[in-house]
Amino acid sequence: MFWRDIDEGAWEGITATLSAEDVSRRPAWNVDVVRPGRVRLTAGSTARWWGRQRRGWEGVGMLRGEPMTHDDAVVRAITADDLRAVTEAPGTMAWWRRWSRWFVEAMAASGRSPLRPGLWWLTPTHARDVASLTVSDGVRARDAGPSRWEAARAVIARAEGDPWTEDLFDESARLNGADVLLPLRRASPPDSGRVKMWRKRAREGTLPPVLVYDVSALTMFALLDGHDRYAAARAEGVPVPWLLVTALKFWPMGIDPKKQAALMAEAERMMERVPAVPTASINALYRLAHDDRPWPSRACYGRLLAGGAQRWDDEVTRRLSELGLEGEGQWLFE
Repeated sequence: MFWRDIDEGAWEGITATLSAEDVSRRPAWNVDVVRPGRVRLTAGSTARWWGRQRRGWEGVGMLRGEPMTHDDAVVRAITADDLRAVTEAPGTMAWWRRWSRWFVEAMAASGRSPLRPGLWWLTPTHARDVASLTVSDGVRARDAGPSRWEAARAVIARAEGDPWTEDLFDESARLNGADVLLPLRRASPPDSGRVKMWRKRAREGTLPPVLVYDVSALTMFALLDGHDRYAAARAEGVPVPWLLVTALKFWPMGIDPKKQAALMAEAERMMERVPAVPTASINALYRLAHDDRPWPSRACYGRLLAGGAQRWDDEVTRRLSELGLEGEGQWLFE
């Protein structure tokens, strides 16, 4: 593994470059796709969710498969020793960095995660409908200029809702699931043993991050690890520490001569203004005029489902029968 901090005026998380010696080329956790519009999330040989995109991507229908268990978790259980090893103050860059590395190493060691050889990005994120832990010392430098990472950042639009409780639901939105959180099992009761243990950590301020994964085929975020930590944070009323893991791609960016000339001319005009324009603003224009660095973009790996649409339809029909939902969810087949 090769690590790198992303700091271009502000800390944007870390990247991890993984080789075939670190992780398998055929991960056990997969996004299976088949046209038209069918998606399946698979952990091991077991389907966890089936999803069906609406025409025009205006929403997605979801059917729950077998829930994840502690035995097939994407990382091993976090131990007391793991918690004691994290001495950094919660919410600081050093704290986020420590846990980011822990999760990548634990996912690689488990062999049950979506990781495969390539470039991966781990970065704190937040949800719009619940309080979220931010990077406490992540203030952006005043003269840093615009961030090329802005467009790649992810935000969970809704963490609460049907995916926690319903086996079959229709997420109507403008774009598939519209960045809703998708848990891989139901929420544990607030008085369960593991939730109680994490509630104590939440009160102490030592709750580890909740790990989410970007599933672009559904436009949703799968909750890979931390269901009980999420429940503990909500029960105790503390911010949820969301940590996103996603594959990362870079797109080449050429310099447009006309745009460059316009930016340079504007910078020169600013230098002549009275009162004087802050130097940082002028420098930002010069940087933008000459910035040909590739731009980052989140990515999600998928594979074609063997057996195609017929297999997907058969699995969904069988699962509806198992859940006693025959006759329901016909929109999954439309």
